Amino acid sequence: MIFTDLYGGSVNQKIALKASGKANVFVIAGMNLPLIMETASLALSGEDYDNDKIAKLITGARQELKQVELVAGTLQTDNAETEQEMTETVTLEASTPALTERPETNKHMTMRVDERLIHGQVAMVWSKALKLDGIVVANDEVVKNQMQENALRMAAPNGIKVIMRSLDDSISLLNDHRSATKNLLVLVRTVKDAVTIAAKVAYLDRINVGNVGKMVEGDKQKLAPTVLLTPPEVIALKTLTEICPETDFQMVPTDKKELAKDFV
Repeated sequence: MIFTDLYGGSVNQKIALKASGKANVFVIAGMNLPLIMETASLALSGEDYDNDKIAKLITGARQELKQVELVAGTLQTDNAETEQEMTETVTLEASTPALTERPETNKHMTMRVDERLIHGQVAMVWSKALKLDGIVVANDEVVKNQMQENALRMAAPNGIKVIMRSLDDSISLLNDHRSATKNLLVLVRTVKDAVTIAAKVAYLDRINVGNVGKMVEGDKQKLAPTVLLTPPEVIALKTLTEICPETDFQMVPTDKKELAKDFV
């Protein structure tokens, strides 16, 4: 896979001439960073390249070109309708029975502990590996900070709906039986928050601990390259493994999955 700058530029012309007729060589001109990241994630997933897949990647990358408008000190995003659509589909009503056990469905709900919440690994890698329909950010601070919420929405991948809720509101949302109709990724910032949700949400297929501890100062124990926990957090992780023994450490889907209980 070769990326060049300008379609009509001399670099692209020379590369195209040299690559012409060669098998398994693709040249894309006028690239942007989202296109490179999407292409890399396709390779990491083990899929092969072909012209149709590359055409879809290019179409998606074009949509990442957006003007960021600054109005009265806040970032303006175009995701309001996206959240409304998802809220109308998955919302809690008095007449809606809460989930008490895992329903028969081919959809999955994954909870991930990631102190950065939505970022490149989530947007470009996990969203495809999990075939996500939606992302739920469960965090009490984010919902009180419009700037932070808007910044996270900007990091969300195209075509995936995003809802940001407090921990309590997230629990209500996730216990709605209609949450079983979508592939959802629930993002929390700390192991403690993961325990809060895991103890009260019946329908969770997987709990993954990805990136935690690098952004917080203090006395921490390194359990894995991207998992550094304070003593209270280690206790919280032990509780989490008791609620869900299959809780795992895995930064990206291509890494080896290891059970968290083996490190506590």
